[in-house]
Amino acid sequence: MRKAWILTAAVGFLAACGTDEDNNEQTGVVGVDEINLEPLEAEIEAPEALDPGDEAELRVLVSQGDELVDDASEVKWEIWQAGSKEGSEMVESDLPGEAGWYEVSYTFEDEAVYHIQPHTTARGSHVMPVHDIVVGEPDEEELEEAEDTEHADSMDDHDHNHNEEGEDLDQDNENHDHDHEDHSHDHGPMHESMTLDWTTPEQVNGLEELTISLEVSWEEEPWENGDVRLEIWQHGDDVRTWLETEETAPGTYEKAFEPDEYGSYHIMVHLEDDDVHEHIQYELEVEDDDE
Repeated sequence: MRKAWILTAAVGFLAACGTDEDNNEQTGVVGVDEINLEPLEAEIEAPEALDPGDEAELRVLVSQGDELVDDASEVKWEIWQAGSKEGSEMVESDLPGEAGWYEVSYTFEDEAVYHIQPHTTARGSHVMPVHDIVVGEPDEEELEEAEDTEHADSMDDHDHNHNEEGEDLDQDNENHDHDHEDHSHDHGPMHESMTLDWTTPEQVNGLEELTISLEVSWEEEPWENGDVRLEIWQHGDDVRTWLETEETAPGTYEKAFEPDEYGSYHIMVHLEDDDVHEHIQYELEVEDDDE
């Protein structure tokens, strides 16, 4: 089969940083003119179609505006067959990325639709576009499922246009993003080996501090030493609150949170370790106890 190639682009979110040369390197003050306010971008260069057993080079170009990003802190390629995310593999790119390019080689053994997703962390930002590769001639049902998954993931990438401090960096598309906000993290089910027990009440009264708590298991054993972060916002917010949890017991992660307004809060739980990158969303309703 002749191999076809495609270039897929996706926009994520950024955290800009820089050094103020006008005020001397010793001051550590960042000048406004020195801050790169462009969004982080990741462009996947990969085959569109392959034969079973073919080896392919997967490349991603990371940039920020006109600047090539060769100092990414991590680029991990997650690769899985459509409908089998629980069987995904993680392959790390070598660092640094020459001229902004990060690449790996991978052999696609089976006749199936494969999803490839470079989880790219750079300059405090995380972007994770998705691209499909059709290997051989999979059945129509698998092709349709892959198409639905790619659409959901591309929506998620678009809506993640903010940095780790929660600042919205896509002001021109603010209203469009908020229209889709409630659906922005549709990545399908978590890994089948992982379970999460949300032990926080779904509804609380009053603006008092509460403890967000969750219990995480992997293959029915406590999932220990994970990196669990909470991304919290209300509908229409321009900023997100990011909180690092503490593992208070094996597999139990907690963090104090004090709401400052009544209403519904979206809480996205991000779970990561060397082998896992998952996230799942919950809601917290804060009601006025005087009503």
